[in-house]
This record gives sequence, C-alpha cells and structure tokens, in this order.
Amino acid sequence: VCVSLSLSQMAAASVLGWRCRRTLLWPWSSTSCFQFCCPEPRTRSITALMGHLRIESSTRAMSSLSQQVPVLIVGAGPVGLVLSILLAKFGVQSLVVDKRLQFSQHPQAHFINNRTMEIFRKLDGLTGQIESLQPPLEHWRKFIYCATLVGPVLGIVDHLQPHDLAHINSPTWVAHFSQHRLLALLLELAERIGLHIQDVGREWSPRCKECIHGLGQILLGWECTSIEETSQGIVARMASSGSGSECIVTSNFLVGADGAASSVRNLMDLKMEGECELQRLISIHFFSKELGQNLAQCRPGMLYFVFNAKAIGVVVAHDLRLGEFVVQLPFYPPQQHIEDFTDKVCKSIVCDLAGYTILDIEIKAVKPWVMHAQVAECYLSKKGQVILAGDAAHNFPPSGGFGMNTGIQDAHNLAWKLAAVLNGIASPSLLCTYEAERRPIAQANTTLSVSNFDTAMSILCALGVDPSFARLVHRAVSSNASSFIPHGLQKSVLEGILALGRTQLSSLFLNKYNPVGLVRLENVKALLEEGRSLQLQFPAEDIGFEYKFGALVPETNPPEVLNTENLASRTNNYIQSCRPGVRLPHLDIAILNDNLENTNKEVSSTLDLTSIEKVQFLLVVGPNKSGGLWAKTFLHLAKSLDVTLKVVFMWPFGSSKALAGHCTLANLPGYLQQWRYMNKAFCVDVEMLSTDWWKLCQVPPIGAILVRPDDHVAWISRREYGTISLIELAKVFSSVLSKSISEVEIHSALENFII
Repeated sequence: VCVSLSLSQMAAASVLGWRCRRTLLWPWSSTSCFQFCCPEPRTRSITALMGHLRIESSTRAMSSLSQQVPVLIVGAGPVGLVLSILLAKFGVQSLVVDKRLQFSQHPQAHFINNRTMEIFRKLDGLTGQIESLQPPLEHWRKFIYCATLVGPVLGIVDHLQPHDLAHINSPTWVAHFSQHRLLALLLELAERIGLHIQDVGREWSPRCKECIHGLGQILLGWECTSIEETSQGIVARMASSGSGSECIVTSNFLVGADGAASSVRNLMDLKMEGECELQRLISIHFFSKELGQNLAQCRPGMLYFVFNAKAIGVVVAHDLRLGEFVVQLPFYPPQQHIEDFTDKVCKSIVCDLAGYTILDIEIKAVKPWVMHAQVAECYLSKKGQVILAGDAAHNFPPSGGFGMNTGIQDAHNLAWKLAAVLNGIASPSLLCTYEAERRPIAQANTTLSVSNFDTAMSILCALGVDPSFARLVHRAVSSNASSFIPHGLQKSVLEGILALGRTQLSSLFLNKYNPVGLVRLENVKALLEEGRSLQLQFPAEDIGFEYKFGALVPETNPPEVLNTENLASRTNNYIQSCRPGVRLPHLDIAILNDNLENTNKEVSSTLDLTSIEKVQFLLVVGPNKSGGLWAKTFLHLAKSLDVTLKVVFMWPFGSSKALAGHCTLANLPGYLQQWRYMNKAFCVDVEMLSTDWWKLCQVPPIGAILVRPDDHVAWISRREYGTISLIELAKVFSSVLSKSISEVEIHSALENFII
C-alpha cells in the first residue's frame, strides 16, 4: 500500500515504522511527494565499526531525513561527533552525515591537549577511558633526534617534568591517543546517550523511527551537494555515495565540520586566508611489532626525527605496544606520484629510517596530504545559518598538535550557543560571538603552528640541510622552463639533487672527527638543551587562551596580570588568571552537604561545577553578606529572564572541619537565611582544598564571578555588592546572551524584588 502524504503527516507515519520514499516535483519547491510503504518484517545488521559497535543499516533513500531537524552536521570526524554529543547532552536533536562509506582507520591526529581532555572529562568518563587505553607515559614523553631509529642519537628531549602530573593548573593532563581510536570511543558514547548510528547501503531499519524523535542519528555515505538559506532555515540536498539517490534535509542550522576540503565551505563560497601548500607530504601507515618492541625497550618516544643520507622523515610512534607507526616524508609531485610508493618502496624507506632490515613490516595505507596555514575569512554565512568548525574553518601545520584540539574546542564553544538559541534563551545573534571568539584563537594557533614548524626545521638547518633549498629545486624543476624535459628525466634530476643534499647527513661527515660536522652536532645539542626545538606542551595557548570580545562583559579596570605569553609557550610555568573571556581557573575542591560536611571525601575541580546537561550559568561568591546579596539578586534576575543559574558558595580551606555540623546559613545575616533555605536547590557549597581561590582569581571574597556553560568567565566584579546598579546587573545577561532586553522588561523583572 502506498499513499501520498503531506509533510505534516510524514512524521506520524514514520513513528509507525513506515519507510519513506520522497520524489521531488521541483528541486527547491516545497511541493514534494512522500510515499510511505509498509516496513519489511526483517531487519539486517552489520558488524560494528572497529570491532566496538553494533550498527543498524540505513535506507537507500535516506527517507528519515526528509523532515525538519534543528541542527544538521556535515562531517562525522572528531569535531562533528563531539558537537552532536554535546548537543544531545543539552537536549538538542542533530543529524550527522558524512560522505565516507566507512570511518577512517588512518591514525591522523594523536595528541590530545589539556583543554580538550577537560572537555572530555564531562563526557561520561571519556577522559578516564583515554587515560587507561593510551600507551604508558614512558613510551611517549620524549622526542628523539637521531641518524636512524636504532643508530646514533643527536639528542633527546624529555617533555615531562615532575610538577606536570601534579594537576596544579588542570584536573587532567595531555594524552597520546590516535584519532581512529578516539573515533571508536566517541561512537560508543554517542550510542550510549541515544544517538543512532547507521551504516550505508542497506534497507531502512524500523528501529530508526525511535531516533527521528530522539536525540538524532549519524549516517555514512551521504554527501551534501547544495545548500540554500531561506527565511525558514536551511534546505540542503543530499546525495547517496552508494546508490546515487537524493534527498532534501531542512534544518534551523547547518554546521560544516567536513575537514580541510570542506564541501560546505565551498558551497557557501567562504574563502580561506593565509599560506597554502607550505609543504606536500606522504604519510605511510605501517605496523611492525618487532620495531615497536625494540624501541620500547631501548629508545621509547612519541616522535623520532630521523636524518641520514638515505632518508629524512618523522616517525610517529602511535603505539609501541602494537607496533603502530606513521612515517611523514616530503612529497614532490608531479615528478613523484603516489603510485611510486608501492609496498616494496615503502618497506625500503622504513628500513632506511630504522637503520636495519625489519622483517615484519605491514603497510596499511599510503596517503598524500598538503600542509596549509589558513583560517576561513568568515565562520558564518551571511544569514548566520551555516557555520564552519574544525578543519573546515582552519588548517594548521601539525607541529604543536593544535588542529583537532582547536576543532573540538570550537564544538564546545558552539554547542551551548546553539542550544541557547534553539531553546529561546538567547537571540540568534549570539552565534556571531562564536566567530568573534574562535576565529582569533585559530589565527593565533596558526601563527604558533607555523613558528613550531620553522623551529622543527631549524634542527635540519643546523645539520647543514636547508629545507627551503629543496623547495627551490622543486619549483625550478617544475617550472615552465623545464616543461620540455621528459618526466622521467625531471624525476631523476630532482631526486639526484635531493640525494646530493642529504650527503651532509652522512656518518662520514657528521662525526666528532670532522671539524665542520662536530660544530654542527654541537649546534644541534645547544638548540635542544636551550628548548629551541619543537615542544610537546603549550599551556598558555592550551588552557590560557582568552576571548577578547564575544559573549562576555569586559572589565573596565582589570588588575595587572603577569604576562606569561612567551614564557608559558616554551615552558610549563603557566600561571592561571581570572577575567572575562578566560577559562575558569582550576582548583581542587570538596562538595559539602547542608551541614558543611565533606561526606564523600572525593576531590573535585572547580571545572566540574559547570554542567553540560543544560544551558546553565554559574555564579561563584563567598559565604558572606555580600556573596549572599549577589546570589539573591542574580538568581532573581535569572528566573525572570528564563536563564538557568547555579550559585556556588566558595568556603575557605578547613571550613568542613571548623564548622562541621553547622548549618550552611551560619555566615549569612538573618534576612538572607530564609532566602537561602528556600533556594537551596539552586545553591551548592564547596570548600577549597589548596590555594586560596580568591587570591588565585585576584577577586576579594566579597566579589562575584559569572561563568558560562563552556567554563569561560562571562562577567566579574571585584567589588562589594551594591556598587553596581540593579539595572546594570540585569544588562549582564542581556550582553552575554546577545538578547535585547528593554528598560520596561528590566523594571518588570525587578518590580517585586526585595533585598
């Protein structure tokens, strides 16, 4: 039985598990024909991706997408998946589509920085999973500079200092965990919280009726081929990568998280700014348990910078226990072709880098890629309905590991803002603050990544090999003047000149008996000892980045802050600070009960106080009269403006022992005690367990700190309650949420307010 239904009838039919086939009468017309057919009595399943998931098959026609969805995410990489998970946590439905037929097994990114691990800490224990599954710290704490993997060592840099694991500035630490394994954990988490994951190319599963009205779904094998912004939202056309069928998806917002070659960015004609093609490289993914065991026992490290007369390359040890590696090599097309890198050639290159013949090399994949240093000129389309995130918005050199991390932090910034707008808490103009905040961070990280790349190349220059000379030779061989030379001869000339340059790295030249070679070796040693080589950690840019403008209220006269920018970029002497735009400082705390007792004895972080279960702001105050008045006023304003707020009373160290058994109202004047008792559901008492919180923040205990759902400080007062008018306080929420609130609304909100 087949019937034609209107769009409003489609959802009701889909709940019954009926399959939909949509036939468009005109490409961009709202007039369409939907046909629902009785579901087949049997469903089929496929083996879970990466051995972890059970995934139900999807429909050829992708009929479930012919409906309104709040957020359409194009790209199912780490950024797209994290965004969909965060939105689901906020109760916002999303649909994630990806043109790939399967998730990548190529390691790609492998370094997860501190801020990203802090975000993961809120995602159902994801940080703990990563920490338990990653290689042991001793396997990746060092960068090694050598002639071969088992040969002479030019220098070793240990990036771990004793205080790094003390959790002074963060409740977490960095991690070494390959992207393809992270994807597997993200997919498991997505399924656990209710996101439905489908594979491509098979019939529609009736189970999917549940996710149509649930938290959303993730589908492979569908490419976004066109996007139209209308007054009602987004109309996007999807094409199946397998069957060639098409479908229309409508949404309030579309997020392009589809990588460096973003189709969303290209469809919206959003340009990139910066340097393109800094270098072309070949990535060789291989396994060798023999090599992994040898290095784990004798020379463990994360990165191996190998320089010898036969080959120059960077070997990334993704997991020495598994013997999983990736080799990065310079690539010079069109003289070189990807087809030149056969298994035999790749094995030979690996052995040249290793310094001995390895018998168990298994080549998994060979991929060319291009290193860029670019940021999109705009993160939002003209109407603000299409948004870029991750590599679609910025491309960095991998030096410093900022690419994936910056993208995940994009998603963290964007998720609460989308949820606030879709729930009517904020105006759509709040999304403009996403670009105002995140684009300058991407520009700063681009600059730092290029600087890191140049720093890494300085080691090679110190050895007498200038990488710019190789690029110059390549340009000369590839120029129009050389076009008459046969391709084979061009290749021979290029590779011959490059081989001649590598003779500078021969053991016959680089040794202590050759005066020139000795000087070069000493120069390399000095660079490494002085820290003028690629670093593993960048705390100032990792957890200390600051939003100058956006969803915040800047301070008029902020206190003088120690400038740690240069210091922290190269060392771990980062000092936390507290001002609008920065991430809330971390401090160990204990959650107290109503009698000021620490009953569970667990240590928490101030970063644990924010919630990702709802769009909730945080107000941190002292347990005193001024703090109580700040709390009462802000909680009243929040309720009047439909904003969710939690008040945190920050007690001094030792309070749980000194005041054990006393009521939390003890420090408040009588007229505030009844208010506190009636609003205890919105308040929490915590005790600082180490450094004085207020001293760390440079805020007196009579002040107040307002924190956004993404842990960033939105507003701060370093003065006692009463120094700022109630109208100005009401405008704080207006500014942070980009929400126009009239004087009449403000007076209405304060009409019945009595201190």
